[in-house]
Amino acid sequence: MAESLPADLSNVDPADAWRPWQPAAGEWNRKWVAHLYRRAGFGATPAEIDQALAQGPTKTLDRFLTGEPDQADRLELLTESGKFYTEPANLRVWWLYAMTEGGHPLREKLALFWHNHFATSYAKVRSTSLMYEQNVTIRKHALGKFRPFLLDMSKDPAMLVWLDSNRNVKGAPNENYAREVMELFSLGVGNNNYTEKDIQEAARALTGWHHDAEVKQFEFNRELHDDGTKTVFGKTGRWTGEDVVRLCCDHPACPKFLVSKLYTFLVSEEAPPKGLLAPLADQFRKSDYDIAALVRTVLGSRLFFSAHAYRKRVKWPVECALGAVRTAVATRVPLADLLEPLAKMGQALFSPPNVKGWRTGTDWLNSATLLSRNNFAEKVATGRWNQNPRPGSRDEVFTTVGEPAKSDGPKAEEPPPPPPDAKFDVCAAVYATKPKDVAAVVKRMGELLYGEAVTPAQAKKIETFLLTPGPAAPAGPAAPAAKGKGAKVAASSPTPGASKEAPKEEKKDAKKEPPKPLDPKDVKLDSADFKARVREAYHAMMCLPEYQLS
Repeated sequence: MAESLPADLSNVDPADAWRPWQPAAGEWNRKWVAHLYRRAGFGATPAEIDQALAQGPTKTLDRFLTGEPDQADRLELLTESGKFYTEPANLRVWWLYAMTEGGHPLREKLALFWHNHFATSYAKVRSTSLMYEQNVTIRKHALGKFRPFLLDMSKDPAMLVWLDSNRNVKGAPNENYAREVMELFSLGVGNNNYTEKDIQEAARALTGWHHDAEVKQFEFNRELHDDGTKTVFGKTGRWTGEDVVRLCCDHPACPKFLVSKLYTFLVSEEAPPKGLLAPLADQFRKSDYDIAALVRTVLGSRLFFSAHAYRKRVKWPVECALGAVRTAVATRVPLADLLEPLAKMGQALFSPPNVKGWRTGTDWLNSATLLSRNNFAEKVATGRWNQNPRPGSRDEVFTTVGEPAKSDGPKAEEPPPPPPDAKFDVCAAVYATKPKDVAAVVKRMGELLYGEAVTPAQAKKIETFLLTPGPAAPAGPAAPAAKGKGAKVAASSPTPGASKEAPKEEKKDAKKEPPKPLDPKDVKLDSADFKARVREAYHAMMCLPEYQLS
């Protein structure tokens, strides 16, 4: 077995943590393949898992960095088609299509990260054309060099509108962009990396950086530019906007800040011990901000393939949604059906809430967004795509996360809903390996949802539910012990089906003996009733902390 890292990262030599992972025989398995696909992409299809297992970690990581052989052709088609969308909803679907069908999931994953880093919203820009052009710029640089990336974003028309750059003129400088380029885009808040005077002087250097009258492209208005001497970070000169970008990238805080943000996105939301990121920051600086090289080091490291990184992030809504449909649905679902669930989960693409972007980590999770994740899980499990839900159907299992639907009293049992269209049925993925018994069905569901088989204790609870007749929601498997942010997720995500004290009217029936599990030998795996039970269990398993954590 390859030597694992100690439990306490503060005792780890930082250089050792970022050495390439060299798995021993059997260590490159479904668990770690699924982990890599969740972080470097949007989850893996069963076929991609098998391909990665056959190719090994090095070739799999190479494929993530370069994309599929035809990704350039796909990108050209995507870029050309995106020009014609005039409605925000259509543009959002276009980007979801790029994420799922663009042939380069790592590029799209990093584009999502940079979209949140350079947060710009249609709510103020009010132009799908400008938001599209910015998205193209972000994608172009997502795995490139940060210096030209920051310069292009500083001249991006959507950004110029978003941060009021046309109001930045000689004699009355507007500090919006000067502040954000330091605070949010390159140096980070606090740590005495810059002063208010630095912001004021940088704003003067950026005067005249405007968009044209048609609001289509960058335009330097020389007459409104302050050409005087400025002092930024203790350096004096007749600085221009290009100089401000250069000075920010030359600042020693820049590589540290960017590496810290990428670490949180790719590795863990738990704060690293002091000094752990120093080798990465040093590499990033020496490579002149080569994003792809940095990402490769991180994704191929011993630390990445360790318990210190495993399930240490809360999935962003886009990750949660696309991971579910890529894993469970053999045929591409109508991507427009994802827009409303994503918005309710808190992430409408092209519309971050403010210049700081979306608040991530456990901030993704509250009573409203957890319910929306639950409802989305129901949509996936029941295969209800491109159609309106039927009110009152029995698979409306939960009205709030972890609590059974409230009842006004006994009701006549309703017939089960018809099975979903075969191309959207999660049972197709579950049964693709031709499971021979209930235990094999449970093992397969765990692999699809969590990347690995569930624990024996979890498997027993799921098997009991599958074998027990009746329409009730499953008492979901117990959440695993979690630390740090994961523990907060566990606390905020009660086990689906876990009931509080029974309503008074139900106590009258307390003496009724509950149905007993069937003998596994008496269960027909291909029966409609058992498959309906599988879908219910799949729904419940998607609501558990294991699925909310990446």
